[in-house]
Amino acid sequence: MNVLSVFFGLSLLFQPLITQASDVDWLIGCWESADGSSKEVWVKEPDDSLMGFGVALSGNDVVFYELLRVVANRDAALSYTAYPAGQSPTTFAATDTTTSSVVFSNAEHDYPQEIAYRLEGSNLNATISALDGKNPKSFDKQPCK
Repeated sequence: MNVLSVFFGLSLLFQPLITQASDVDWLIGCWESADGSSKEVWVKEPDDSLMGFGVALSGNDVVFYELLRVVANRDAALSYTAYPAGQSPTTFAATDTTTSSVVFSNAEHDYPQEIAYRLEGSNLNATISALDGKNPKSFDKQPCK
C-alpha cells in the first residue's frame, strides 16, 4: 500500500465528520420564542461539534434549562445529547438530515423519543414527540433581538 492510498483512505474516513457536522451549522445562533419565554443558543466548538443551551422562563424565573450537544461520531453519524437540569443525559441519533432540517431519535427514551429541528426562512421550529408522532409539542423561535 503506498502513501497516496493511505492518505486517500484517511481522507474518506475524516471527510464525513466535517461534512456531517457542518450540515447543522444553520442551528448556530440565538433563537427565542416570540414572547421571550424561551431561548436556545448554539455555538460551534473547535472540534466541529455544536454546543447549545436552552432555557424556559416564567417572568424572570428560570423554570427549565438544559445543555445540548451535537457531534459527529467516529462513524460520521450525528448524535444529539441533552443534559436536562437534574436529570441524566440522553443521546439521540440523527435519523434524517437535510440542508435545513434534522431529526434525532431514541426509541428507548420515555419522552421525547424524537427531536426535530427545521429552519423555516429565518425562523427555527423545534418539535418533540413520541417516535410514532404522538404527543407532539412544537416550539417556534426567531433570531434573538
